[in-house]
Order: sequence, then structure tokens, then C-alpha cells
Amino acid sequence: MPHPSPVPSPTPPDWPHCGHGNTPENPVGCRGIHVPGHTACLAHLADTDRATYLTGLAPGDDMDHRGTTFAEPLLAELLNAVRDPGTGKPQLGHTDFDSAIFTGDAQFGSATFTGDAQFGSATFTGDAQFGSATFTGDAQFGSATFTEDAQFGSATFTEDAQFGSATFTGDAQFGSATFTGDAQFGSATFTEDAQFGSATFTEDAQFGSATFTGDAQFGSATFRANLDCDGASFGKDALFQRAVFERASSFGPLVCAGRVQLSGGLDPGC
Repeated sequence: MPHPSPVPSPTPPDWPHCGHGNTPENPVGCRGIHVPGHTACLAHLADTDRATYLTGLAPGDDMDHRGTTFAEPLLAELLNAVRDPGTGKPQLGHTDFDSAIFTGDAQFGSATFTGDAQFGSATFTGDAQFGSATFTGDAQFGSATFTEDAQFGSATFTEDAQFGSATFTGDAQFGSATFTGDAQFGSATFTEDAQFGSATFTEDAQFGSATFTGDAQFGSATFRANLDCDGASFGKDALFQRAVFERASSFGPLVCAGRVQLSGGLDPGC
């Protein structure tokens, strides 16, 4: 089912923006940030100028594409430009995709982000594929919208992973992910199943005031610091079978319309 297009905001962004396609109904036009040295975003840059920009990129380079709309072919071109010839995988430095719009599948699987990865308020209209990605700086997805499946299975987050107030309309898959810094999902909304099975949380895992409409699956997950679920709402089952809690965790108060299962859980801290 197609999703309705958001109503354009009449407030311009706080960066120099493209403005392509502005109309009386949408005076701001395209909100994509200018490519350095140009007055258009990457999506609306002339073909020769875009090719020159992409050719000038190297693995590990920083990039700023706030507010830019990425169709699948454009994102593929960008990631190919920073693909490490030794590993065959994209390598990005400090990356800013705040408020960007990904109109097809966003294929970041196995990519390495060597600086902070900023996707705050980004919109993913297709699958967001970050499986086996590595984030060595902060991963910031606060207030992002995932319209289809969000796939972060086996991803590694070395610093803080911030998903506060994010909205997951499809399945949210974090199975076997590793969170070495704080994992912040406070006030996030999970409309379908949220899968964190076998994930490892080395620092605090914060799910306070999160809303889970589907099943929340944390089976065999390992929590080495505090798990905070205060104020969380579970519309179906909250499954923590065989989960390991190495410190005391806060489970409530919370609301669960289904079952809270802790069978087989190991809790040496309580």
C-alpha cells in the first residue's frame, strides 16, 4: 500500500538548501544541502558535476547530505564511490544524513562508518538495510521513520546507538547486534515485531516509554549493564527467554497486553 507523502514544511532548514521544485504551495522546495562549490544538492546536481563530485570521493571520506532525497541508484553511486577496494565494502567517515529521504531500499549492509553516523529525522520509505554494518562513532537515528523493515541484524555499534523517538512501521530486526555503548530507544514506536534475539548490550539499554505494538523478542540477549523499560508499553508478548542480565534491571512500571516471559533467564545481579 502506498504511503501518503508528507506535507512540506514551510520552514526552511538551517543549512543552505537546494530549493529545486519550489512552488507557491511548497516555497522551500528541495531541502537538500548544497554540494560543496555548487548551489544544488546531490540529487539535483548536473550530471557532469555529480560525476566529478563522486569521482573525487575516497573510502573513509566525510560527507554531508542533509535533507537530500536518495533514490536507490543515487545511493548506490554514492556508496560505490567510497567502496574500499580491499574489502569490497563501503567505508564512510563522519556522515550526516539528517532529514534525508531514502525513496527505495537503503542498502548500507556491511558498510563501515568510521565517524559519527547521523540519520536523525531521516525517512526510509523502503527497507533500511544495515545488516552487519559497523558504527565506530555514535549512530544517531533519533526521530527517524522506517516505513518498511529496518534490518540491523549483526550490526556493531561501538559508541552510543541513539534511536530515541524513532518510528518503525515494519519489522525492526536487531538480532545478534552488538551495542558497546549505550543503546537508547526511549519513546521509540515499534508497530510490527521488534527482534533483538541474541543481541549483546554492554552498556545501558534504554527502552523507557517505548511502544511495542507487535511482539518484542529479546530471547538469548545479553544485558551487561542496566535494562530500563520504565513506562514501556507492549501490545503483544515481551519475550526474554534465556536472556542474561548481569546487573539489576528496571522492568517497570510497564504495560503488557500479552505475556512477559523470563523463563530460563539468568539474573545474577538481582
